[in-house]
Amino acid sequence: MQTNEERNRKIANVLETYFSDACLLWDKVMLNKVVSDPEGMVSFESLSKLPKFKSLNATPDEIKTNALEHSLSRLKLDSDQTKIARIKPYIVNKKEELDDWSIYVEGLVKPYDNEHTITALFNSLIGHVSFFRIPPNQQNKTTFLSYCFIEFDNREHVDKAVKLLNRFDGATSDLEIADELNLRVMSKLNLNKYKDEYVELLTTRKREIKQLWDDFYEKYPEGEYVPEKKAKRMFEEGLVVFVDGLHPQCAKTAATTLLQTSGVEIAFMHNKKKGLATTHIRLKTPEDAKKICEYFDKHPTVQETAKDTTGKGQETKTFDCLKLRLLKGTEEEIYWEDEAKLRQ
Repeated sequence: MQTNEERNRKIANVLETYFSDACLLWDKVMLNKVVSDPEGMVSFESLSKLPKFKSLNATPDEIKTNALEHSLSRLKLDSDQTKIARIKPYIVNKKEELDDWSIYVEGLVKPYDNEHTITALFNSLIGHVSFFRIPPNQQNKTTFLSYCFIEFDNREHVDKAVKLLNRFDGATSDLEIADELNLRVMSKLNLNKYKDEYVELLTTRKREIKQLWDDFYEKYPEGEYVPEKKAKRMFEEGLVVFVDGLHPQCAKTAATTLLQTSGVEIAFMHNKKKGLATTHIRLKTPEDAKKICEYFDKHPTVQETAKDTTGKGQETKTFDCLKLRLLKGTEEEIYWEDEAKLRQ
């Protein structure tokens, strides 16, 4: 024999089922009732005539009473309490998730790289997933690239997902699998806020740059601006060469002798630390610097042992070959700045 409590709970379950996403996808009668009202309201009188309520002999007052008692987390009544609707809007042929009910998830890897496994994961850890979307890329293709949007039936599941699964921004979790998944999870509302802040920042920067150009053209209306000459450099350019590929244990003298097989005399070599395959050399002229680089570029050479002062020629360049590179621009300036600091 069914108790009153069991009957009341059954009426509430039937009511929630009629308004659920799954039901509205196939029940055209119920869908028509929902979409025919601007606010999605359906009268209790109309609901009582639906097959499942008729089988229970549920009256409009019974349906309303049990809605007030059990279903206000998902459904809402109108002001005179004669109609009821979903709290969460229902969108026919929905293309995108509802912001208030959705999260953005980033960092998903195999096996969680498709709709089936991702939905199953969040169904089991958080709550029922009602919508899943992979945002399209710039070519308008929906290739999975480790991130997606997930929509829940229950708005409270958004905060639950962020609290339990987000592992970024200093977040912690008591859920062991959270560390294993290592996901970034945030509400879509927060994601939209960050996007708006970024757009505002770009707009501000564009405005500032435009103002700079406006000020420039106001100051130099005829384009007579002459850039200031750069301060004269305190070193001769084009003399320093970076050397790589030396035997890690070779001494400075062996390295110098080997490099001078190019026919170019080395003016100075930094102390080569054993264990390193690199050093810097300085040449007497920029022409010598170019010449030594070109020589070892055209004559691939390997220093086979620490005491090898002649090198072994190779038919083609390999990873072990000597590699020389002329320092230029900022890299050269930094080299000379470091040298000046050492002399102080």
